[in-house]
Amino acid sequence: MMNYTLEEEIENAAKRVEERQNSIDSELKGLTSKINKYTYYAWGLVWLGVIIVLASIYFYWEKITATKFELNLLGDFMGGTVASVWSLAGLLFIYVAFLGQKQQLLNQQLEILYSQLEVKYTRLELSGQKEEMKEQNMTLRSQQFENTFFQLLNLLNSIVDSFKIRNFASNVITDSGRDCLVTFYSYFFREIQSESFSNKLELKDVIKKYEAVYKSNKSDLSHYFRTLYHIVKFVDQSDIENKKQYISIIRAQLSNIEQALLFYNCLHENGREKFKPLIEKYALFKNIDRSLILSEEHFDEYDESAYGK
Repeated sequence: MMNYTLEEEIENAAKRVEERQNSIDSELKGLTSKINKYTYYAWGLVWLGVIIVLASIYFYWEKITATKFELNLLGDFMGGTVASVWSLAGLLFIYVAFLGQKQQLLNQQLEILYSQLEVKYTRLELSGQKEEMKEQNMTLRSQQFENTFFQLLNLLNSIVDSFKIRNFASNVITDSGRDCLVTFYSYFFREIQSESFSNKLELKDVIKKYEAVYKSNKSDLSHYFRTLYHIVKFVDQSDIENKKQYISIIRAQLSNIEQALLFYNCLHENGREKFKPLIEKYALFKNIDRSLILSEEHFDEYDESAYGK
């Protein structure tokens, strides 16, 4: 069974209506011609009956004294002639009425066809309004998404701006903002350098050193990574188009140091289960500075998709 679009249904219905209208117009012309003809005949018979009546009355008054032509004979004559003529006229009028009803039915059929076509046009108009409302709704949802998205990015930046590292001895702020992330990474790097590894940097040992730095600065790092994760998750779970475009905006917010810290945070239990799959899905390490990763072997812990491959 073929499926037609609403536009095709309307086009086919318009053709059918046009064809049916031509047919009905032809029938109506024939019926009008018959109605006029038989109406003319019927009225002719009526007037013929009138003429017979008048002629009979005239004949009666002229001959009533000269002959024995009595009134009952006049009645019988009229009943036999005029009644028959007018009965035939009545039948013709009934037939004309029947033709008129048929003509009316044809006009009603045409009206029904046009009503059906009008309903289809109304459906098309409503469909267009529905599509327009759908587009407006999508635009509104897109605007709402972007408003929330950029508010979350502002929140992330405000979290970074609120970072402060104090010298506990002098209570002096030594670093603030993104400089603190550089300091956190330097702490991590010094932890690695403070212990001599036999042959290579085993990931489990590196993660232990990272955990030590993370715990020492948990109030800042946990808040930062948790917010970053929820922004990426927000994009992933939305029904917005071009999700990768918004992820690229997030990626552009991250400095090289932030990507390096995120790299090890998602190999730690903090982010391995939930955040790491999203990084691989959206190539969040596409532009990562490879010199900040402590071992080339550590890159193998992520799927190549994490690097945009």
